[in-house]
Amino acid sequence: LANYTDSHCISAFDFKGEFGSPTFENPNNLKQDRGGCAFDLRHAFNLSMVASTKAGHGWMGRILGNWQIAPLIRYTSGGPLAVVTGKDNSLTGINLDRPNLVLPNAYTSAMGPSLQWLNPSAFAANALGTFGNLGRNVATGPTQFSFDTGLSRSFRYKERWHLNARAEAFNVLNHTILGTPVVSLSSATFGKIQTAADPRILQFALKLVF
Repeated sequence: LANYTDSHCISAFDFKGEFGSPTFENPNNLKQDRGGCAFDLRHAFNLSMVASTKAGHGWMGRILGNWQIAPLIRYTSGGPLAVVTGKDNSLTGINLDRPNLVLPNAYTSAMGPSLQWLNPSAFAANALGTFGNLGRNVATGPTQFSFDTGLSRSFRYKERWHLNARAEAFNVLNHTILGTPVVSLSSATFGKIQTAADPRILQFALKLVF
């Protein structure tokens, strides 16, 4: 099974289950917050399959036959980044200010060992009493790729008894799945990626059915 989605979600704010807290950067101009949704993944690809081995009869068939392998591959483009100034320069008391984008490219040409994803020189704090020109959720984080798989087989003993064995591997390639960078301009680590998803994880299970 395989599917690919090309989509674009646009909204005026990101609903987080709480209407009592501030939502808009500028309550007097709601259009200022029109932009991509927080879950706006432009591209998503999924591939899954199940393959079974057939090894005939005899001892070869008993050992190598009836195994099932089920890989699962997923790729998505980077998710939106809500870059903020980190200070209430607009003096509205809301503290959702966004900075000014002063360079055409918001990203670094190479992350390097410091994993600097966003270029701090591309942003400038909005002046007191003003709002920045950066749109909501316009920057994006790194792409995401995952490869998981499962290997299983049922060993039958007589008619009533059989043993199900299953091994699973998550992040089979054990490659680094980067998290999102720091998005507050006032932070000393602004634009740096400091988190990552889990490394390779292996698990094994046995189930006796009788």
